Amino acid sequence: PAVAPPAAPRRRGRLALLLAGGLVAVLAVGAGTAYGVSRLVGGGSGGGDLKIAWQLPFPERQESGLTTFDQHDMFATWLVGENVVRAQADGMLAYRLSDGGQAWGVPAPDGTSLCVAAQAATEGRTAVAAGSDNSCNTVAGIDLNSGKLAWRAKFPAPVREGRDPLTAPDLAVAGQQVVVRSEDTLIGLSLTDGRQLWRTTGKKLLPDRGCGFKDMRAADDLVVVTYGCSLGGEVDGLDPATGKVRWRQRLSEGQLVDGMLTAQPPVGLPGLGREAYSIRDPRTGKEVGSFTDPLDGIRLWDVPPNRSNAIDGPDVYECLVDQENLYLPTFPEQVKGTPRSADQIVAIDLATGRKRWVSSGHSASKVQLIRRDEQGVLAWESGDRTKLRPRLVRIDPATGKVSVIAEGPLAAGFEGEEARVMERDGVVVIVPWKNVAAKGSITVLR
Repeated sequence: PAVAPPAAPRRRGRLALLLAGGLVAVLAVGAGTAYGVSRLVGGGSGGGDLKIAWQLPFPERQESGLTTFDQHDMFATWLVGENVVRAQADGMLAYRLSDGGQAWGVPAPDGTSLCVAAQAATEGRTAVAAGSDNSCNTVAGIDLNSGKLAWRAKFPAPVREGRDPLTAPDLAVAGQQVVVRSEDTLIGLSLTDGRQLWRTTGKKLLPDRGCGFKDMRAADDLVVVTYGCSLGGEVDGLDPATGKVRWRQRLSEGQLVDGMLTAQPPVGLPGLGREAYSIRDPRTGKEVGSFTDPLDGIRLWDVPPNRSNAIDGPDVYECLVDQENLYLPTFPEQVKGTPRSADQIVAIDLATGRKRWVSSGHSASKVQLIRRDEQGVLAWESGDRTKLRPRLVRIDPATGKVSVIAEGPLAAGFEGEEARVMERDGVVVIVPWKNVAAKGSITVLR
């Protein structure tokens, strides 16, 4: 039986970002900047239901404080109205989905680079941080529909020493707030105008315990922070509008949580003295379930695809959550006789930490999660460039069985490995985190 096309996601205003420094300039296509011109491909893309409509090459390498390898890194990407936007070290650029033409662009001001971007947006607004080669110390609010700078604000940031990587803050959008965690300082700002709403430190929140922040994640109406303390750790939930503590969960002596996989619900990573992932009730912070790696003999994969040689910043994890399940990739295994590796998706019950299913029916390649919608879990199988076409698939949320929606061309093989893949109305957009296996910094198929 034919598989129904994927449902269009609800528009939530998830858009792109911009660079601080006050420079707002629309770039002319092909004007000699670091940005390339998209290459129209049309129908000649080697078969499959989906064709490559256009592809944007990676920009030419520039002289900067970043290592050569990391100049092509992607910090965040969004589908913004009819545009796709990519944020990278030297600035931001929006391209029209329809034809690959440039919609708007903002370069990083001279002497600065983007260093981190919030992954979410609220009502068309988000935030990025930027700075010099030695200090990432300015956060900026962005109107993502127009690509205009709404506000900017300084925050305390460490100065890079010697050949150490540049330290970037944890940065998140939670409702109408921007939350910044730089070392042991936590700041809440208004997403609308950048006003400081609150400010605190780990020492103020937990005095006399020798505690400091380890990680911050925020989403919707909750900020989750983890601490390292002299006699163990703690996980706290804060109100993003006020900074007030909603709940505290002190860990046993000698135990730490290295960070959070997700904030809603709070899923903690293993850490010192704790070999299990912890699932917490977002209302109270109490642990309701846990799971280990391997899980029932299945090895998991939580290595962030955005890790950088030049910037020590927040990790982005390849996972999805809904009301009932956490969806994580399994450990990728090399496919014998081929240049590719293959994985699957495991569904974990958020109420207990137990495995519900491991997805079945994939082609032998890596799977990138796209979204969870009313029809199931939408995903992209990356394929390769010689024998195995990439595929757009849906995973049944009850059984884990895979149904094929469409095949892509061999020319798009490997583009989806280590990438953010998005879909709207049958159009697939692939934006890789790094320039490793991919040929394009943006690839659009329809």
